Amino acid sequence: MNSTSLSVLHPAPNPNLNLNPTPNPNPYPKSELWLFALALLALNLPVLFGRGPEPFIFSLEAVRAGQWWRLLSHPFVHVSWYHLLLDGAAFLILYRSLMDPSLLRRVSFVVAAAVGSLLTSWAATDLSAGLCGLSGVAHGLMAVSAIEMVANFPPGSSERRVGWISLGLVLAKAGYEALTGQMFLGFLHFGLLGTPVAVSHAGGVLGGLSAWLLLRLGGRLESESRIQPCSA
Repeated sequence: MNSTSLSVLHPAPNPNLNLNPTPNPNPYPKSELWLFALALLALNLPVLFGRGPEPFIFSLEAVRAGQWWRLLSHPFVHVSWYHLLLDGAAFLILYRSLMDPSLLRRVSFVVAAAVGSLLTSWAATDLSAGLCGLSGVAHGLMAVSAIEMVANFPPGSSERRVGWISLGLVLAKAGYEALTGQMFLGFLHFGLLGTPVAVSHAGGVLGGLSAWLLLRLGGRLESESRIQPCSA
């Protein structure tokens, strides 16, 4: 038997072959990002031209009077170009980082974070000045993105460690703001965020994580229900 036949039967190992592949952190296209970006641009045109966002912010009295669209529009409007840039960029980047392949579940995280942010702000403050902005939703998406990394990467991996660190940071930041009523490092924003509702961030985290846990539990129960016991 010649050396050629030996090399065919026992090929040399490929140094570029990854025998333990890790999940691609972002394998799914998210074309809905364009819709979110267009919504941000359209609803904030008045702000970019120097006018206020009053027709679209959340106001309990206005909603009671029949202006129901404020429930949908308030997270996407902002009080200044700086507020828009800060919240909008964070939201789009964090949404892009989500690993869940389901469009419905990804949007559910956004809705749950927005609802959690609104309800927590309503319960903890009077919201007399209204509520707007994506910061509560962005905090919720950061928590979801972090817990996805923890759940989808193997123990000991750098991605999982980053997930735990990110989750700890967002929980600590949101907890501090909820307890003190003050924005973390708020002095760095030079008053360009209006009157921030600090507890809204904790509400967004609570809403986002609750949605992730409920959907994950629902998926496990559905998978288990499909397993049929073998007959004797």
